[in-house]
Amino acid sequence: MRKVSVLVPSYNASRYLSQAVDSALNQTFQDFEIIIIDDGSTDNTREIVERYLKRAPDKIRYIYQDNQGLARARNTGLRHARGEYVALLDADDVWLPARLEETVKILDADSSAGIAHANITRISETGDKLDTPRRDARYLSGYIFENIFLRDAHLSCPTVLFRRKCCEEVGGFDPGLTRLGCEDRELWLRISQKFKIQYIDKVLALYRVSGKSMSQDKEKMMQARMYVIDKFCPADGGNRQLRRKALAKIHHDLGDELLFEQKFKDSQRQYFKSITLNPFSAWSWINFFKALLKIKVNHA
Repeated sequence: MRKVSVLVPSYNASRYLSQAVDSALNQTFQDFEIIIIDDGSTDNTREIVERYLKRAPDKIRYIYQDNQGLARARNTGLRHARGEYVALLDADDVWLPARLEETVKILDADSSAGIAHANITRISETGDKLDTPRRDARYLSGYIFENIFLRDAHLSCPTVLFRRKCCEEVGGFDPGLTRLGCEDRELWLRISQKFKIQYIDKVLALYRVSGKSMSQDKEKMMQARMYVIDKFCPADGGNRQLRRKALAKIHHDLGDELLFEQKFKDSQRQYFKSITLNPFSAWSWINFFKALLKIKVNHA
């Protein structure tokens, strides 16, 4: 049995797939299997994978399925995984050489931790480096369900390593989020309810930003965020304060987008809705006045 199962879902991503697989094969830690889940691709994905099957037959397995979306593709990978730990590598992302070594070391050392994760550098479609997100480590380790729920903590998928037994306890990725997004965050929320999270303050992967990526579709992302809020804090449930904070964060984030686009009136309205739901958010007040004064800002 391999120590780590690497899940590589791919849908018409042959342009980048070789870079992703090469970055996995070139890890300093080598006790892993790579499961490539071809989610109904119509490009030359199969041809590329066949070359790798000849090159590393002991490392790579290939599974083809009709197109079902990212959540179901990852769940297919989970059903076939044999490793103690599971790592995610989307077909357009790239790992740095020590990515597995660093995260495996953390989970091996702390049996109470369910997830180890780290930071990423964002790259363009052509591979040019864009930026490295600023991370506040205070929010990223420990029992951080609320931090993840309120989006104060972001776990970057290409750096996440989690115990396979976590999914045996809480279930896999939620197919209800198919083609919406947030299926990764939703799983981290369920895991973080039972397990500790550990953060490594290093860049371990390159995350490709594409105009076609799901995270760029704001309307779908908002639908996904509401789905997650309703699932963990339903309107008729007991934790109404946490629900209000989460709803306030949606309006705050939308206000940020509109402020960056210099749509000052619209951003004022979003910040006002956020403040109504959570009047103790200092940043919503600060950005409300920025919008009021028409102060131009850089994107976060």
